[in-house]
Amino acid sequence: MKKYVSLFLLLFLLGLPSIVYEDNDSRYEKLSKSLLCPVCQGETLFDSPSEYADDMRGVLKEQIANGLSDEQIMSYWTLRFGERINTNPQDTNPFLLLIPIFFGALFAYIFYKKVSND
Repeated sequence: MKKYVSLFLLLFLLGLPSIVYEDNDSRYEKLSKSLLCPVCQGETLFDSPSEYADDMRGVLKEQIANGLSDEQIMSYWTLRFGERINTNPQDTNPFLLLIPIFFGALFAYIFYKKVSND
């Protein structure tokens, strides 16, 4: 039993840095996939072949190297280009979730009233 506890503790401690520490390359990949290229239609910075996207990727790499947090980086790009640059607008706009729920409940109520009257 003691052997299994020590083995579990060793595996946990070896895996802990990968859980706690996120390296700059993975942050770069995550953020560049979260930002749309303003020049290309529907492509992220990560996938865009344009020169403008190359410049933006360079700025993004500098921001990560300077130690800015993900929130600071996203707010910089959002202030500069607006909400349309963000690929995940539902993270910042709860109404995108509430509107379909409201209409779904409304149609369910109307359906229930029609079925119960017949």
